[in-house]
Amino acid sequence: MEKVKSKIEGNSLIVERSFSAPRELVFEAFSTPAHLETWWGPAGWATEIRTFEFEPGGTWHYKMTCVDKEQGDYYGMESWGKSTFLEIDPHRKIVYTDAFSDADGHINPELPVMTITNEFVDIPNGTLLISRSEFTDNESLQRVVEMGAVEGFSSQLERLDAIISR
Repeated sequence: MEKVKSKIEGNSLIVERSFSAPRELVFEAFSTPAHLETWWGPAGWATEIRTFEFEPGGTWHYKMTCVDKEQGDYYGMESWGKSTFLEIDPHRKIVYTDAFSDADGHINPELPVMTITNEFVDIPNGTLLISRSEFTDNESLQRVVEMGAVEGFSSQLERLDAIISR
C-alpha cells in the first residue's frame, strides 16, 4: 500500500492514505474511543479521551501527552483538542470541527479552527482514507502546516496502520 500523500487546494489541506484493511475496520478505528486512544497522536504521544459523543452535535475532548523522552523539549508537553461532530455516515464519512482547547474544553481563540471531512473509500485490497481539513483562510492553513500537521497526522496514520493491517 502507498504511504501518505498530501496537497493543498485553496484553503484546504488534503491528506490521503491507503490501508490493507476493510473500510468498516478503518471507520471503527476513527469512531471508537478505545481504538482512538491506541493510535491518535504522533509517535511518542499518548492520548486520553475525556468526552466522546459520536453523534451529530456530540463533542470529542481529548488530551495528547508526549511520553517519549527522545523528543526533548516536547517530553511531558500536553496538547488538548476539542471537536464537534457535524455529520456521520457510518463506514463512509465523518465530518467534524477540530480546535485546540484547554483541559476544561474552552477553545483557544489564538489558534485556527478547522472543519475536517474524513472519507473512507473501498479500493482493491483495502481502504483509502481521504482527509480534508478546511480553514477559514490561507493564513490559518499555513500556520497549521508550519506547526507540523502533515508530519504529525502522517505519524498517526502509521500508528493506525500498524494496528489494523496486522
